[in-house]
Amino acid sequence: MIKAIIFDIDGTITDTNPLFLRSISQAFREFMGVEKPEDFFVFTVGIPSPETLKALNIPPEMERAFVARWQELIREGMREVRLFSGVREVIEELHQEGLKMALVTSKIRSEMSYQFDHFMINHFFETIICAEDTPRPKPHPDPLLLALDRLGVKNKEAIFIGDSIYDIQAAKKALIPFALASWGTLELEKVLELHPEFVLEEPEDIGEIVRGERDLTPAL
Repeated sequence: MIKAIIFDIDGTITDTNPLFLRSISQAFREFMGVEKPEDFFVFTVGIPSPETLKALNIPPEMERAFVARWQELIREGMREVRLFSGVREVIEELHQEGLKMALVTSKIRSEMSYQFDHFMINHFFETIICAEDTPRPKPHPDPLLLALDRLGVKNKEAIFIGDSIYDIQAAKKALIPFALASWGTLELEKVLELHPEFVLEEPEDIGEIVRGERDLTPAL
């Protein structure tokens, strides 16, 4: 029986991935003087910003200014970002049905504050796990295990809904069934290769899992 739903945020609840790619690409071009296609930066979506700096080999003396410019670009674009269609209604419905819910994100808490709080849906979630809340972020299982602990449920009593390769890797390690939010994923084929338990076409599909209308069997 499913007692809890754990959600990723970007690419799952909020349509932010295109903005993130555009922002990191522009900041990289401005600071490093190198033009790279936005697809090059897909790997940065879903990992904490400190890890992104290391992966992109941003010189230490540039890090603070780089992050400031990167976040400035995101802030400017957030005014146009929306929740995916149907997500708010599904979350409200799950809350009314008594499902426990949590958010697990690779954002640091300061990023979470200006990128998500204004959607005014935080109160539906019993706990929100950010990057600094565990020693290791996704794709390690630590954030999901902390969410389970705070929700008071076992791994097989929960579903993790996410969009990225890091999300499904974390779910596999935590032994939590994974549901792919196909509406927001940037790497559909890569995620499918890891065999998610469910592939969701739209947010309303979540209700089928909760009601037991979809068995816990591989989607492929």
